[in-house]
Amino acid sequence: MNDLLEAFGITKEDLQEEEKTAKDKKKQSKKREVKSGKKSTLYKLPIMFCAGHMRKLFKSASEESWNEETLKKVLRKEFRELSGIYFKLSVLDVEPKDEGINTYLKPECLYSEFTDEDKLDFPLEVVAGEETLWVDTKITMEEIKALWIKDHPEYIKCKFQYDEKQKLLIPYFEADAPSGKIYDVPVTVGYLGITKVYELSDFEVDDVITEEVIQKMYAEEYPEFEDCSFMYLNDENQLIPILESGKKEEANVIALPVEVKAGGLSLLVNPEDVKGKQSATLEELRNVLEGIYPEYSKERTEMIYDKRHFVIPILKSSRKGVVIVSQDPDWKHEVSEDENHCKWRVETTPFGVFRCNLTKKAPVMFELKTKKIPGEFFYKIREIFIRKPKEEYAVQIFFDKEKEVYEIYEPVQRTTACAVLFERNREMETNKILVMDVHSHASMPAFFSTIDDQDEKGIRLYMVLGNIDRKAFSYVLRAGLAGVYGKLKLEDIFELEEKHVYKI
Repeated sequence: MNDLLEAFGITKEDLQEEEKTAKDKKKQSKKREVKSGKKSTLYKLPIMFCAGHMRKLFKSASEESWNEETLKKVLRKEFRELSGIYFKLSVLDVEPKDEGINTYLKPECLYSEFTDEDKLDFPLEVVAGEETLWVDTKITMEEIKALWIKDHPEYIKCKFQYDEKQKLLIPYFEADAPSGKIYDVPVTVGYLGITKVYELSDFEVDDVITEEVIQKMYAEEYPEFEDCSFMYLNDENQLIPILESGKKEEANVIALPVEVKAGGLSLLVNPEDVKGKQSATLEELRNVLEGIYPEYSKERTEMIYDKRHFVIPILKSSRKGVVIVSQDPDWKHEVSEDENHCKWRVETTPFGVFRCNLTKKAPVMFELKTKKIPGEFFYKIREIFIRKPKEEYAVQIFFDKEKEVYEIYEPVQRTTACAVLFERNREMETNKILVMDVHSHASMPAFFSTIDDQDEKGIRLYMVLGNIDRKAFSYVLRAGLAGVYGKLKLEDIFELEEKHVYKI
């Protein structure tokens, strides 16, 4: 063996020196781990760093991986703006990986707004990735921002962090896009060199263009924004994605209209209820609610936003915890436990009773309290829908308690071949009982889509009619209780004089 090594010019002393060097490196590595109090994370190379406008593939011919300390040093050297910012590194779950990339990483950045312009030291630079602005004359922050947005108008609402050591101003964004907003198309997403414009044809036919839908599409190309927030530029209809620090914050501003509901309470808040604004804070929504139901005072009420786009007001009690109050005695909310220790939720409404076994997560059971809906309503709704056989359309069925009659109502709506958006009639829903929401699927078969499941969270009945252009059109009918559903037969709800022949 020694003869073979000598043939390649390798001596015994060389091997000993190499072994000693390796041991020394190992000891130094362990010392660093002990000093930090934890084992250093290793990231396998090549590494794709994804940070919006800061993107780069890192490779090494001599190393298989980098620890976090080494990687952060490399990143701060490559991107000057990271030198003065605290950030953590997160591994992105990207599958399938591009050829030659082992690890995808994104930073979670924590910015701090700079406001004391007297501490600015000139000359200075504004830096965002490869984009820079050199300022050699002392001017105000307002003037600096004006110069920056002249070339980069999407930064109109940005803030700045100041790196005093490097004399850098680093522009950054803060989220303000209202939760639950439905966006018009075309919609622009991104900033600087990572801007995309999405048209209606880019989305699925049944997509309602919400933040979640846009985010999912944008993240296909920029995976670091898979769970991001957005800043919204209304005039440009542009969303700016934001790399956040830690967990995404709960919604603060809510797009209007939005439904506020709890038990028998259902209140639709529109822009005109908050001085014409297109969005509102939870506190502004609570103020509207308190104007109608005084018991929902600031001291007693907690407002919770659900990402399915409705708000739940919770009345707090020092003795009983959570209490849900209904103004209408015909509405009742009950949660109880049976002899088998199963928890049941029962919602009693003026027109029927909804029961759901929460423990077994069973389908909703529904019992009609009022008389059945006239069978002619079923046929009349089909006649309404056939007026627009190639577009979805919506109607509602109300019950007038005083007159004990049902009526069909056509709400104001916007229709397309694959979606319908309609306005709820607040006066109707206050004075009468909303029993059922019905919409058509035009020439497509009747079914409840995932969008329907997201939207239909109220405690009432829901129906879809499909194949409107055929004689044997199809239907599906169900009872809904806060996102849990139970199938119903047509004859359970409608008074039919003869057996129906419609395809289910």
